[in-house]
Amino acid sequence: SLRTRGKYMGSTGYWEIRTYECGALGEKTKYWVPGEPPARGRKLGRSSERKQRQNENDAARRLNREIHANFSAGDLFLGLDYGPKKYSELLRRAEARQEADRAAGQEPGILEDYLRKEANRELDNFIRRVKRRLPPGAELKYIAVTSDMDGETGEAVRIHHHIIANRAAWQACVEAWPHGGAYAKALSAQKDYTPLAEYLLNQVRRLPDEKKYKPSRNLVRPQPKCRVVWSGAELRVPKGCELLYRTAYSGKRAGQYIRYALPFAPMRS
Repeated sequence: SLRTRGKYMGSTGYWEIRTYECGALGEKTKYWVPGEPPARGRKLGRSSERKQRQNENDAARRLNREIHANFSAGDLFLGLDYGPKKYSELLRRAEARQEADRAAGQEPGILEDYLRKEANRELDNFIRRVKRRLPPGAELKYIAVTSDMDGETGEAVRIHHHIIANRAAWQACVEAWPHGGAYAKALSAQKDYTPLAEYLLNQVRRLPDEKKYKPSRNLVRPQPKCRVVWSGAELRVPKGCELLYRTAYSGKRAGQYIRYALPFAPMRS
């Protein structure tokens, strides 16, 4: 039985494998879950929520999955920056909000946080303008990032935005930004967008209770398939797939992770 086999491994517990397939990308994560194995028919993952967070709480992996599930080569990669006049306006607004909090008896945050909130308001306005400019029947799918630091040095830089969007919205996106430069290029053909995901997220300061990127609500949300296994053997790359990345295998009850290219990409409408 499941319970007998779980105890046979030295202590009560079991291995769980979570598998994602996102466009042409595949991922497998394997981790040891202490405790009683799940009853037959019970949804996996509930009793191991904390362990899952330890193994998968990686924003770059989540962002990479969403890119692969929703975008491909030829879609839009857009950079938006602020000209001197608009940036000065943002700065004045940020300073005014900071002073208003101080006058209200609240402990004000740092100016950079207020500035980022003002820039995010401009980003929301930009998204609304793009939607109004879309041709009939077209939709906007996007992932937006507000950047305010150098990804390599960690030093503060002038605030700007990066956006990945579907190609149907390309022209509308380029035309809808009146505040400075709009630098558009096609998303390159890559088997693995992890470097892009890391590049984007490394430019964002971590703020409590705030996500590092903003996805549109109509994106496909990759969902894992979970299964129980009893062997701690190293994860294998599925037949016909190309290994892209593997964490070190310790041979113990440490988590394992592999990322690989699928032999074909499902058709996306």
